[in-house]
Amino acid sequence: MPLGIKTWIYTKSVVVLERDEYGVYELLDSRGNILYIGYGKIITSLLQHFEDGTHPVAGAHCFSVEYTWDKARAETRYREELARFHKEYGTYPKFN
Repeated sequence: MPLGIKTWIYTKSVVVLERDEYGVYELLDSRGNILYIGYGKIITSLLQHFEDGTHPVAGAHCFSVEYTWDKARAETRYREELARFHKEYGTYPKFN
C-alpha cells in the first residue's frame, strides 16, 4: 500500500510540482508494486531516479509521498517503511 492516499504519475513535469521539503517516498511499478522506498527532499530525491538520474529505478510508473518537514523524521519514517515492507514480504524492495 502506498504511503500517501494518492499516487501520482512519475514524470518530471509532475515531480516538479511537489514541494522540495523533507519526506519519505515510494516508487511503484504500473501494477502498484513498490520498487523503491526513499527519503530526503522530495523533488531533489525523486529526480535522481529517472533514467538519466544518478540512481535510476527502472520501471517506475508512479510515486507516493509523505511529507515529514524534518530530515530526522524522514529518516525515521523511511526505516519504519523499510521494516514494514521486509516484515510483510521477507525482502526489501527491488531497488533498495
